[in-house]
Amino acid sequence: MIKIEKLDHKGRGIAKLDNKIVFIENALPQEEVEIDIFSSKKNYSLANVKEIITPSLKRVKSPCKYFKICGGCDIMHMSYNDQLLFKENKVKEILHHYVDTNLKINKIVSSDLSLNYRNKTTFHIDKGLGLCKKNSNDLVFIEECLISNDKINNTIPYLKKLDFKDINKITVRGSNDIMAIIETTDSNLNIEHIKDIAASIYLKINDEYKLIYGKPYIYEKIGKYKYAISPNSFFQINNNVCFKLYSKINDYVKENKNVLDLYCGIGSIGIFVNEKNDTYGIEINKSAIKDANLNKNLNNIENINFICGDSGKSINNLKFNPDIIIVDPPRSGLNKETINNILKFKALEIIYVSCDTMTFARDLNILKNYYKIIEVTPFDMFPNTSHVECIAYLKIKDV
Repeated sequence: MIKIEKLDHKGRGIAKLDNKIVFIENALPQEEVEIDIFSSKKNYSLANVKEIITPSLKRVKSPCKYFKICGGCDIMHMSYNDQLLFKENKVKEILHHYVDTNLKINKIVSSDLSLNYRNKTTFHIDKGLGLCKKNSNDLVFIEECLISNDKINNTIPYLKKLDFKDINKITVRGSNDIMAIIETTDSNLNIEHIKDIAASIYLKINDEYKLIYGKPYIYEKIGKYKYAISPNSFFQINNNVCFKLYSKINDYVKENKNVLDLYCGIGSIGIFVNEKNDTYGIEINKSAIKDANLNKNLNNIENINFICGDSGKSINNLKFNPDIIIVDPPRSGLNKETINNILKFKALEIIYVSCDTMTFARDLNILKNYYKIIEVTPFDMFPNTSHVECIAYLKIKDV
């Protein structure tokens, strides 16, 4: 039996056993637990809770019957308020340690929905339909996913009627209309069972998408803006928090500015903040740029231009002097070349959107030499998981 000291940044309990740190899934501070170690390294071990001897008073019963085995959620044993506190403290600990002890970090912005918020879920197939178990490629076969929206959950009985023999994954997207993307080796797959519930069905064969039924796009609405979503579009998975996030960005941008939107994807941020601004968006994914131009026309916006290219390199050829630069990079953050090229513009302001607090901290630690970090705001884009989205607002230092 060991006692949990605190939580790590992934929401795992931390304890010590034989002078070695142990990270324990589904454990809370001050709990006394029996554990099963499933991985032992030189300096640490990974474990699951075998039995809770003394439970925390803060422990709640998970509403999901798959929680203890499914890898989709990792902090569903906390109340939603405690989840928010954990994430806010996580951001503070990381940024105060790696960036600046005096950095202003605002209260976390919550999600109106802690369940049924996801507009995209990928189901894995292995003789049945399910999600990956914790720390495993094995599957837990499910009847519903409580963090996926009702539209997606309603597709599950229909998806289960498919012949899974040549199917690897099925991704379901949508809040209104549904798009199903079936990763398969069978180009003649019988999809009659799901035509009644999907407005758009694609096969993904050898990384190529083939529309075999319905519309090429479905649509999501954030505020007053409508966005076309194609099979491999990146789009935030929580529409409610996405609106709050974009509104915060819009508050910073205000109006009558030249805006450079890097890693612009389908143009969602650039379009949202564009009303009285001239904007350029850069994105390396050709399909995303195609969608961005479609979304530009869909929302009757003229003063925005999209460029297909590497965000870090393409800005060297840009004949545009931005007042404000928005960056929303992947989890890996900004590389040194991109940061150096951003700094050449000497833009008055930078807005950095991040889904990984550690790479966020790394990059802010470089940018703080040239820009003052005014504030950071966390957003709970991913309730019941340890992940958190953040925005930093930076202003150039006096030179």
